[in-house]
Amino acid sequence: MPWTVVYYETGDGDSPIETFLDKQSDKARAKCLAYITLLETRGTQLPASIAKHVRGKIWELRPEWSGNEYRFFYGAIVGQQFVILHAVQKKTQRLKESDIALAEKRYADVVMR
Repeated sequence: MPWTVVYYETGDGDSPIETFLDKQSDKARAKCLAYITLLETRGTQLPASIAKHVRGKIWELRPEWSGNEYRFFYGAIVGQQFVILHAVQKKTQRLKESDIALAEKRYADVVMR
């Protein structure tokens, strides 16, 4: 059974994920969207090269394009649904604590709604 993937929206209805994707080149955006499609079709059955646990309820999609690494932080919510919470272009070896904390905050926000 396929999963549903939605993008986090602020209380005002803005989607920081769509904003992030819109800023990428066409090919980088296509690669990122291909990974999101893999998440929809394969759900929790993705290898660590594509999806990896970060901590708690937070996971990351790990697309790369033309030497750039992207990270899409996501979590599972009720039913077979994932919500993509935060997206960044990774510039260091380790994930930034502030990015993980923002994803956790947004996850809590989604669960409360």
